[in-house]
Amino acid sequence: MRSSLSDLQRAIKGLVVMSSELELMYNSMLTNAVPDAWAKVAYPSLKPLASWIKDYHDRIAFMRGWLEGGAPPCFWLPGFFFPQGFMTGVLQMHARKESIPIDALNFGFEVTEAETGDDVASPPEDGIYVNGLWIDNARWNRTTRRLDESEPGVMFSPLPVVHFKPVLNYVPPAGEYQTPLYKTSVRAGALSTTGQSTNFVLCVSLPIREGTESDFWVLQGVALMCMLDN
Repeated sequence: MRSSLSDLQRAIKGLVVMSSELELMYNSMLTNAVPDAWAKVAYPSLKPLASWIKDYHDRIAFMRGWLEGGAPPCFWLPGFFFPQGFMTGVLQMHARKESIPIDALNFGFEVTEAETGDDVASPPEDGIYVNGLWIDNARWNRTTRRLDESEPGVMFSPLPVVHFKPVLNYVPPAGEYQTPLYKTSVRAGALSTTGQSTNFVLCVSLPIREGTESDFWVLQGVALMCMLDN
């Protein structure tokens, strides 16, 4: 980014030739779009350029705080380039701690009362606290502590901090909806070299409103996202 911006500034001043790549970058900036030269090597995102830059700096601040101050009590999952790898590492640490095979471990989920990561004072004994997720086409009812229908005119709503807890031979509860978690609102993705989807992360099991079944929420198109498009 630094070198391409420097080259663009020089090209605008007429000090170097304006290449086709620099021209595309300039045109993208005029329309508040992320230049293709940056997007093709960056994390998946549908944000416009202004929001993308802010999100980019938030990610840097999150990682720098982790490096300089140690692991945070709550992890901002959208800040990871490859969150699947991070969560595999969490399971590996728990498997070593308990001396059990990692293949028998999976995550169980509990939505806490903490609204944001700042409300979390200390990490859990097992697993991790995760914040920064959004619910698409539904909301979290803080009274009933269940998934509920969206408020009128509200498409996205924040999900409180979630406890990702490693569970041996985990079986999802029958009365919960296996909510797919995506990095962006595009509910599709190509397989990466690791065999993982470039967009789908995992399914988060959430309790649902009484009197409904999983099929109801499937038809509603309910999913979780790591980031919004704006």
